[in-house]
Amino acid sequence: MKAIQIICIALLAFILVPYALGHPPTEVELEFDEETMSLRVSVSHMVGKITKHYVNKIVVELNGEEIITQQFNTQSSEAKQEVSYIIPGAQVGDTFSVTAYCNISGKKEKTLQIETRTQSE
Repeated sequence: MKAIQIICIALLAFILVPYALGHPPTEVELEFDEETMSLRVSVSHMVGKITKHYVNKIVVELNGEEIITQQFNTQSSEAKQEVSYIIPGAQVGDTFSVTAYCNISGKKEKTLQIETRTQSE
């Protein structure tokens, strides 16, 4: 009976340890400002220590072409990594694809198509 308990504990530890050590970002939020031509990226990634477990890379593609790759050694805060990029020449109809990578495990991707703003009268 004791051997079964040890095996169960070992299996449970084997299953849970990867989740304790690292996990992918949970959400990527994108916002493009046509006036400033800037793309704001906010990556939700809850961590305990921002220098040990963090978003270590963000890749930005415009219409399928990689235009920015930025690497990090730490995260902005324990809750998220936030960055902003000036993207000259982006226009209505273009599509951004942003991928955020965890330094330990996994990635999260989000796309955004630039649409015209409706003007209020």
